Amino acid sequence: MKTLQEKIEWYTFWYWVYWLFSLVVLLGVLILGIFFYFTDFQEVVTVSQLFLLMLLMVLAIYLKMTALHYHNVLMKLKQAAARSKRPRGRPQERRKQDVK
Repeated sequence: MKTLQEKIEWYTFWYWVYWLFSLVVLLGVLILGIFFYFTDFQEVVTVSQLFLLMLLMVLAIYLKMTALHYHNVLMKLKQAAARSKRPRGRPQERRKQDVK
């Protein structure tokens, strides 16, 4: 089993991979959309090309949702790591100090 720090590093890596790749796909969708709309190419764009554009948009949404899921898991792991680093005193020792 991986340590908590290794899991945090692993999820951080995959979060950034999915997030950056989703931005690349969205940039491609934006460029193709502008190209299809503002050029004479709009007269010969087929339904299959528009369907491909839609599939690219769905891919970008999927990648972004996966990145957000990894970010959520990463935040939970960081909270668990912060909880495990807190010093835990013994309750009996605290009670003895309160009584004195």
